[in-house]
Amino acid sequence: MKKIHPPPAGDPKASKMRKPLPPVALTALRTIQTTRVCPKGHELFLEGQSPQGIFILYAGRVELSVTDAHGRQVALGTALPGDVLGLSGAFSGKHYEETAVAAVTCRTGFVKCPDFLHFLGHYPAAAFWVVQFLSDRVTTTLDQLSCIHRQPLKGLRH
Repeated sequence: MKKIHPPPAGDPKASKMRKPLPPVALTALRTIQTTRVCPKGHELFLEGQSPQGIFILYAGRVELSVTDAHGRQVALGTALPGDVLGLSGAFSGKHYEETAVAAVTCRTGFVKCPDFLHFLGHYPAAAFWVVQFLSDRVTTTLDQLSCIHRQPLKGLRH
């Protein structure tokens, strides 16, 4: 993957279809965030909780999960440095859609919802980046659901 101006390690990720945030937007984002160190097991946010803001993972790993219809925790995956967590909830203002727990000691940048939305209003390229990021998440989720659907169900007769 060829990137134009690759971000420093831990900055919000680019993808094959999404360029990194413009340097001026990255600088502005850094000025409105607070850096936090979270110990292993720390809950950054919980599924269903009112969104407080977004988390940019700079170091460490965060396990993401949801609760299924039977009350069981289902692992969605692991967030790595450069991932942005809580975007959907912060953007919609409804609630966090998953639980995020530090798998190891993590360093994050935290941006409060009002500050993040104000930032997006001033940096259209960043707002477009968020839309692309959320679109990527929908595609990934649909791919995961497709894989689950293709797996044979154990204990059920056809």
